[in-house]
Amino acid sequence: TMYEVFSLALGLSCDFFTSRARRVPTWPVTIAHYPKQLVPPPEGTMRIQPHWDRTLFALVTTQDLDEQTLGGGLQILVDRTTGCAADGRNIDDAEWRSVAIEPDCFVLNVGEQMARWTNGRFKHVVHRVPNPSPAMATTVKHGRISIMAYVSPDYDTPVECLPSCLEASGGVAKYEPTWVGEMLNWNSNLPIYDKAKQERMRMAQGLYNAAGSQTTLGTPTDVNSVMSSST
Repeated sequence: TMYEVFSLALGLSCDFFTSRARRVPTWPVTIAHYPKQLVPPPEGTMRIQPHWDRTLFALVTTQDLDEQTLGGGLQILVDRTTGCAADGRNIDDAEWRSVAIEPDCFVLNVGEQMARWTNGRFKHVVHRVPNPSPAMATTVKHGRISIMAYVSPDYDTPVECLPSCLEASGGVAKYEPTWVGEMLNWNSNLPIYDKAKQERMRMAQGLYNAAGSQTTLGTPTDVNSVMSSST
């Protein structure tokens, strides 16, 4: 399983993640329907705004490939020099690149839980789904249906930097410890959640304001940067 692949890639026992997903793991599946557009959309508009996933990882596939050949479809934010995943802090050196989803295949997106466990060794990928250009949007023959499966461990699993990843990055943790439920339920008022920490996580994502509305890239995207900028 992908749980085991990630565990072995990190030099952990193969059951590191599976042992943390045996009681109440969270695996929501979303089906997104992008209907055929009869009217050209405004230039630069998005089907899905830039964001990253708060899960461990996600698997994405699509039923129709017409849009991605016309400039629509899934795109990821990467460093234009290295091709590695970029984030809001490095927007001046980043660019959007289209992800070709082959027929009957899945794309794997690393989520924020994995980034926190690995101290950024495995980066949570900022991604979006733009419309095709106005000139091409109405030429797509069919609507597009995509399926996204989001994978997280048990709801009460602690999420904090692995000792090996902390040592490899000079002993400095980029993220404060949290747990799966606290990462997934920002809008809950239950007292089991640390609301101040959840607000720091929201700010750290660099893509949403305090009310949860979409903003632009460019805000620091790790907790240490957010905390230092507010002092």
